[in-house]
Amino acid sequence: MTCDSAAPLLAASADGALDDDRRATLDAHLAGCAACRAALADQIAVRAWLARTPDATVPTGFRERVNARIDDSEGLLGVADFRAWTLRLAPLAALLALAAWLGLGAASSAAASATSASTTFAPEQPADWQRTVSGNALLEAALRPARSGEPDVR
Repeated sequence: MTCDSAAPLLAASADGALDDDRRATLDAHLAGCAACRAALADQIAVRAWLARTPDATVPTGFRERVNARIDDSEGLLGVADFRAWTLRLAPLAALLALAAWLGLGAASSAAASATSASTTFAPEQPADWQRTVSGNALLEAALRPARSGEPDVR
């Protein structure tokens, strides 16, 4: 057992909540590890201190007063609460994104077909648009044989 795997067991050991197998494994580790023994002693001291502290008495009506203050603060900022508006506007935002995607897809394909008819350089593959253009790209395009249906600009 390492110190990292023993650390979560120290608090449970101080509370007496370990089963026999884990207790035996932890005891074997504690026999050779002074740092974990000191950490266990700290856990036992904290547990003893917490046991000595008296329970706090809550005044009558405390919960109602706290809930009333929470309701008042939500009432003033309820209109400006971004979390509520986010949930209310999420379907509208999704609809607008879908409409924009569909609209831009149709517009860009129409624009691409209109520009391809007016230009002589058209790449062979879509990947050609993504490659790095060399200094002779225009010369290469001009010297490429014209495709059928395209005007020969040479």
